[in-house]
Amino acid sequence: MSRRDFLLLAAICFVWAVNAVVSRYAIADAGVPPLLLSAARFALAAAVLSPLLRPLPRPLAPLILVSLLMGAGHFGVLMIGYGLVDASVVAILLQVGIPMTALFSALILGERIAARRLVGIALALAGIVAVLWRPDAHMSGLGAAAVLVAAASLALGSVLMKRLAAISPMRLQAWTSLSSIWPLAAASLAFEPGRAADVLTQPLVFGGTVLFASLAVTVISHTGYYRLLRRYEASLVSPLTLMFPLMTVVLGQVLLGERPDAAFFAGTVLVLAGVALVATSAARPTADHTT
Repeated sequence: MSRRDFLLLAAICFVWAVNAVVSRYAIADAGVPPLLLSAARFALAAAVLSPLLRPLPRPLAPLILVSLLMGAGHFGVLMIGYGLVDASVVAILLQVGIPMTALFSALILGERIAARRLVGIALALAGIVAVLWRPDAHMSGLGAAAVLVAAASLALGSVLMKRLAAISPMRLQAWTSLSSIWPLAAASLAFEPGRAADVLTQPLVFGGTVLFASLAVTVISHTGYYRLLRRYEASLVSPLTLMFPLMTVVLGQVLLGERPDAAFFAGTVLVLAGVALVATSAARPTADHTT
């Protein structure tokens, strides 16, 4: 990877880390409703990407399902997690999505899980247990569960996406945004009644978070990331994205005053080692082709 592209990937990971910290602050400290925040994020992204919605893709139903899993199912539930657990914990727990993707690929697509991946999955799961096992510290079980569900939703959507007809990454982002507005808005009305008024007390926080998540993350960073994936093998790009959780841990400590304990750091090492094993075996050459 060229120095320029490495710096681009580092910048993308930094944007993701900033978004994690900003989301945690907006929801946990400023009291912004998480589901309403997610709905607003996708509404703005859908407006920006609306020219990419045409022509209408066929078949539409599988695309909508994938869009809901990767949009509302992932980000909506993830925002709930940000309101309950530290940003650094969220960033580490999200990494279990890579082993989950390998498992879903085996169950749904019939892909074989090599021994290297099995070791990586076991290490990642052991790390998750270490991160969550804190008898003497406060840890929201609901928040951790929400993050793991969000990771599973994204992993399942990523696997099902392989069955879709060819679609550009930005068109997928456009349909993900459009499909996710409505269930998130409905969920906000049902589970956050009257909380829309809370936005009026923190208009700058709400507006800034929506703008950053929609434009800097969804439109700009994801576009750059997909371009790198087209240029380089996934086995090279995926391990380097581990800069994201590491940056999030640092920013969480500096900006939010988070203080991870020794168990967290031990679990983090196990999770990242396991994820690296899974990611670096994801595109290993075989006798016939490179996967």
